[in-house]
Amino acid sequence: MSISSLYKDYYQKSRLFLYPALKVKKGVSVTPIETYMAWEGYYSTDDCKLVCVYHLRTDDEFRKFEKSKLLGNDLFHDFKELADNKGVYVFDFSSNKEDFQHVVRGKYSKLSNDAKIRIMSFFSGNRAQIGYIESYLYPDKYFGLYAKLLCNKEKEMDAMEQLLTQVGELCSIPDLKEETFKEQPISLNITPKVLHLLDNQ
Repeated sequence: MSISSLYKDYYQKSRLFLYPALKVKKGVSVTPIETYMAWEGYYSTDDCKLVCVYHLRTDDEFRKFEKSKLLGNDLFHDFKELADNKGVYVFDFSSNKEDFQHVVRGKYSKLSNDAKIRIMSFFSGNRAQIGYIESYLYPDKYFGLYAKLLCNKEKEMDAMEQLLTQVGELCSIPDLKEETFKEQPISLNITPKVLHLLDNQ
């Protein structure tokens, strides 16, 4: 779980720290197009809703996944259909409000132990990411390493480590513009297909 460089591009914090709460196994072929912490005109970050956008597929694998992991999820809240054969599945994190708001504020090290275990388990098979994930959740062990990666001069490392320790986090705060979904649904109601699946759970 070595870290030799730092991420420079933005990565959805909702996907890193909230999506694992849905208890979807890493490695399945059904993955969201993207995840968000808000939906313009519908939910703000105060509402504690995880918004997941998927391609709507008709194959058996997707249908089974949708029924068990999306519509059948304990956190499932709502579904809306989008244009271009996409759908939005909304999950309610009210029961995990404190963890949700820690992510919103970029306080990943303060997530509950249960949340940290789920996140680490979700990324455990990804050698390229697991080291970074661990450093975000348990930063105390990594301040020195990050100071070294951030500084070109050895004499600057101590000051950088002190600064990182004061900040207390090693992962950037969420970009709430990036974390806000903006597309509008083609229907404001749950589709008949989804109602049928919910009735037969």
